[in-house]
Amino acid sequence: MDETAHARAAFRDGIGDITPEALRVRLGGILETASMTPGALTVLTATSLEGSMEGESAARRGAGVQMSYEGLRLSRDLIRTDPWTGGDHSEGDLNAIAAEVLVARGFEYLAHTAVAGDVVAAVRRFGRDQTRREEPSADRAELDRGLETDFVRIAVEAGADLALRSVPEEIESLAEELAVELGTEPLPDAEVALAGLDDRIATTVVSHETAPQRDYSRSPGT
Repeated sequence: MDETAHARAAFRDGIGDITPEALRVRLGGILETASMTPGALTVLTATSLEGSMEGESAARRGAGVQMSYEGLRLSRDLIRTDPWTGGDHSEGDLNAIAAEVLVARGFEYLAHTAVAGDVVAAVRRFGRDQTRREEPSADRAELDRGLETDFVRIAVEAGADLALRSVPEEIESLAEELAVELGTEPLPDAEVALAGLDDRIATTVVSHETAPQRDYSRSPGT
């Protein structure tokens, strides 16, 4: 399975009904330039843990993670560039709407999954970090990087939840490790980030039936 292609296709399908056309075109442009690491990592995790996993289900889950991340990343770009001060106001407005749409659509895809609460927490943490970023003594690079580390971790746990119907402690630990390794700003390309991870993910949980697990109330197939 080409995890990147599947996640990208599901993302594209997910914005296909967005109107007006100018907004849909802008969302498509964001997709074309994005590092697909969050979405592809979700797909890779799911399929590595469950070989019979349906590609469509894994890709939809990956698209939800990718959309949520892209919306917040775009918001961060707007905070940095502030197009409403000496820039193109209309472009700023369109990008602000695009960011909101992506976060909302991403959460729609993830609403009944194990990581729904994690996405909400990431949004809140993002807001706090961007506020702290304006403090004179703030480590801006570290605060900005928090977005990437959050969504690498969320990607792994989202894929595991889909495959195993739970998130074993071993997966939580792996997610934290990969968040440190891959959670750079900007994110690495998916082809680089995912190299060799399938075996590493597959061997992390030896027996998820007996491993300690976090229990979630979730809807199947989402």
